[in-house]
Amino acid sequence: MLSDFKNINWVFLTVLIGGCALVMIILGMNHGLGLYLIPITEHLNIGRELFGLSIAFQVLFAGIGAPVFGALADRYGPGKTTLFGTVLLIISRYWMANIDNTFDLFGSLSLLGFGGGGFLGIALGAVTRTAVKGNRSLYVGIIMSAGSFGQFILVPIINFLIQRFGWIDSMYYMIYLSISLIMFCYFLSFSSTSSEDSDNKGQTIGEALKEALSNKNFNLLALGFFVCGFHVIFVSTHLPAFLEDQLLPVWVAGWALALIGLFNILGTLMYGYLGDSFSKKNLLTGLYTLRSILFLVFFLSPKTELTVLVFASLLGILWLSTVPLTSGIITDVFGPKYTSMLFGITLFSHNVGSFFGSWLGGRIFDMYGSYDLMWVICVFVGFASAAVHFPINGSAILRVESQRLKVSTVE
Repeated sequence: MLSDFKNINWVFLTVLIGGCALVMIILGMNHGLGLYLIPITEHLNIGRELFGLSIAFQVLFAGIGAPVFGALADRYGPGKTTLFGTVLLIISRYWMANIDNTFDLFGSLSLLGFGGGGFLGIALGAVTRTAVKGNRSLYVGIIMSAGSFGQFILVPIINFLIQRFGWIDSMYYMIYLSISLIMFCYFLSFSSTSSEDSDNKGQTIGEALKEALSNKNFNLLALGFFVCGFHVIFVSTHLPAFLEDQLLPVWVAGWALALIGLFNILGTLMYGYLGDSFSKKNLLTGLYTLRSILFLVFFLSPKTELTVLVFASLLGILWLSTVPLTSGIITDVFGPKYTSMLFGITLFSHNVGSFFGSWLGGRIFDMYGSYDLMWVICVFVGFASAAVHFPINGSAILRVESQRLKVSTVE
């Protein structure tokens, strides 16, 4: 047992803990933003469409920040880059706690999105560069399960703080929590360069970007990830208000979001494990198909405490389980060197989808007085995403990787 203890890769373990902690706190806080919809709209006397649009800008700027911070992390290291992002998060949370008008709302949320947009991609890049190749999808699943655990823990806490102390004071508690990120930023600074980076050691960021954007599989992957963002942000932003419209108790919304996070721990670990053994694109095709079926069944079912909590639990399994599979395909094709930047690009597509999911949900509600049409749209775009992933050619991905190995060998 002592020899096993000595053989632990402490550098990798430190990076993994840092990545898990950062993603846990960031995703946990972000998934609680939907709980502020009703108190902030009442505070500013605005409609749900405007709040939804502000959240849309938050995720859009997160999408812009993801490749920017990813490129900075690939150049200057994940520790320094996430530290800079943490400073922006603290400033944005303070600004949000002191909003007086819609400009403050849009400005604070946009800064919140930009500052926190790169954390996920940076954490995934740091871990995949340091991890052993055969277990990368599993480790990505572990990181995402940490994010889901953060959602499970923090969303009910945020809901409690809002109900107990008011939404403004709850925001200050989020500022204190954001300060704790500084320690975990330091953990990521131990990230090392994988030995496999020798395959594209001389490749520049510009060359890697050009290679990815000209790859059909990469573009299909980014297009499909758009739908994931559309689904996730619509549910996390508008589900609490939707459930209140159904005259369900206030606690149901908080626990529904929490259960999504709890069961996504199972989902990300399961799909991360399966991604190391089975076709990732086939798993993604099946995952989006199951999402659409679940949305359809929920839409047609009566809305009770039981049906909502069952829906949330099943959705949790499919929630962010797309991430280990999507990032795994990117690493398989292009290697781990520029994972942070390349995943950041696909995350931008994800967040553009989030923009439309958040804004369109509020727009449809303000136009028709219900979310019914939005649920139908979620069903159709889910099936479309499944169709987009199906033609991704796994053998072509392996062929691209093998060609690069041959070129590296000749050189």
